[in-house]
Amino acid sequence: MNSPNNPNPWEYTELEFPGQLAYLTVSCTTRCNFTCDFCSKKDYATTDLDYAILENALSESLLLGLRKVELTGGEALLYPRFWDVVAYLRENDVMVQLVTNGSLIDRAVAGKLAEARINVAISLTTLDPEEFSRVTGGKGEHRAVLETLEHLGDAGYRADRYPMFAIHSLGSRKNFGELERLRNFAAQKGCGFVLNRAIPVGGLQADNVASTTDLKRFLDNEAGDHQVSVPFSGDTPCNRLKAGCYIGSDAKIHPCSGIDIEVGDLRKESIATIWRESKILDRCRTIDDHLEGSCGTCPERGRCYGCRAVAYATWGSLTGPDPGCFRFGEDRQFNSRQGGWA
Repeated sequence: MNSPNNPNPWEYTELEFPGQLAYLTVSCTTRCNFTCDFCSKKDYATTDLDYAILENALSESLLLGLRKVELTGGEALLYPRFWDVVAYLRENDVMVQLVTNGSLIDRAVAGKLAEARINVAISLTTLDPEEFSRVTGGKGEHRAVLETLEHLGDAGYRADRYPMFAIHSLGSRKNFGELERLRNFAAQKGCGFVLNRAIPVGGLQADNVASTTDLKRFLDNEAGDHQVSVPFSGDTPCNRLKAGCYIGSDAKIHPCSGIDIEVGDLRKESIATIWRESKILDRCRTIDDHLEGSCGTCPERGRCYGCRAVAYATWGSLTGPDPGCFRFGEDRQFNSRQGGWA
């Protein structure tokens, strides 16, 4: 089991005490220079998270055991107070991961990120320039993203030591044929490769999510010995739902970034109050006791609880089976006995 201070942000972390708020995912802004067709926020109005609200939430979270923060967007680097947030978190010894499209990281920014020891996750679904432009709307930015990997490598980033960097891609039908190329490209650049679960929300519909069979074949045939992480593959459990939550740019709190259930509003109450009093978050912390379907009978229950975001998007229930589980395959029918909590 990994220690609470394990530098790899993509690995499970042992909690230090019951009820610890160890993780936060923060959407600083909806601003973005791309218009990715799969993005759940591409049609959102431009909103920046109020810095005073964020700083207060981070301060309270530190008292609740905060250890890791993921900064995302939109494009987090477009948040006007981005570097202030980074400075505050690093001063308090909180590990930070930046999720970025990679187009705004020149050599100077790469050096600044490395100096602050910020892990960097670069979203990339294709190496083809024309397809990249079609998917992202980022005309001419493909080269800039590839150059970013060079800049980060030159600044000292590696796949297996802190600060770390990785290419994050999606397991969708449209880019499934690109995964081997992306994985090999990541290996050439010395960075990690993370294959994220595709959640059928926003611009990504259920019929474009890669099948469990295809994803397992990729893992079995292509992963090799390279630094590859596939959340919810059975070997990479996640405890963020049990020990974290998501802050949107509108200051509203959700169980995680992929679950569209509002559990609180930082403009009305503190994150400490929301964390302690939300019935939904309380049940998320004991999600193992509420799982249904194949997840509820799985022998790995307690170690892995599948992707609750995918379950919610599929069944409208946080307690339902994960239809992309490698162990059990797809549940064709499911009716929650618990009403999904929402």
